[in-house]
Amino acid sequence: MESIIFHQPRYLGEAIQLLHETPNPALLAGGTDLIIDINKERKKVETVIDLSRIEVLKTITVNEIEIEIGSMVTFANLCENPIIKQEFFGLFLCAKHFAAPQIRNMATIGGNIINASAAADSVPVIMSLEGKFVFNSVEGERIICAVEYFSNYEKEKIKPHEVLTKIKLPRKGYLSGFYKLGKRNSLAIARINAAVSLKEKEGVVEKINIALGAVGRYPFRVTEIEKICVEKPLSYLESDEVLIGLETAVYESIKNRPTMPFKKEAVKGVYILALQSALGGELNG
Repeated sequence: MESIIFHQPRYLGEAIQLLHETPNPALLAGGTDLIIDINKERKKVETVIDLSRIEVLKTITVNEIEIEIGSMVTFANLCENPIIKQEFFGLFLCAKHFAAPQIRNMATIGGNIINASAAADSVPVIMSLEGKFVFNSVEGERIICAVEYFSNYEKEKIKPHEVLTKIKLPRKGYLSGFYKLGKRNSLAIARINAAVSLKEKEGVVEKINIALGAVGRYPFRVTEIEKICVEKPLSYLESDEVLIGLETAVYESIKNRPTMPFKKEAVKGVYILALQSALGGELNG
């Protein structure tokens, strides 16, 4: 293995300047993916910029309208934050069931987003909660909705000299839930996942956002289904019309893949369990 130049800035401005001056740098967050890629020589890296000493990226701040989660916040940090559990329960569930405890202590929400895996657990939740990503570079700040980022990924994906600094989630009072189906009960990479965020009043749906993961190259919102649910009773959310619509969305997304028949069927149960976790709290502990 060739030698790698390693930088460990203490301040965000220093990291941004290094990004600007360094050709093809690799950013090190939790390292749960990058280190494996380097060790197995799946990724050629000449320079690494380690973000672990930049304290501003590890903070969770709350104001009246939103919560801002630093990109270096770990999944263990998310589990421990009372505001996350109280107001963004879907994100809490995602973090709680993310891999093993050792990985949760290292893996960061920013790394999970930037890795852009189809099975990334945090992305459907952030989409359902109408979250935004904040990128910084020497050119300034770029803010983009999570849905738009992944809908136009090749155009909007992180630029070579940008760093994801935080995730913004509006405090809209959504009931939110999350569920993933893996090949085993724990430590699993999702075969399919779903996130649901909704508002209801007196048993009637005022607003609902449904996002699916691991059923296409990138996670996505099922906007056509969301539209037909508004002003319907909560019981309608488990109706045949909604479930068939989800089946159709999965079919259209991966119709040429051998996993399509399984996922087309599985999405119904995964969605219902995500919905139930939003309405009634965590399932099975």
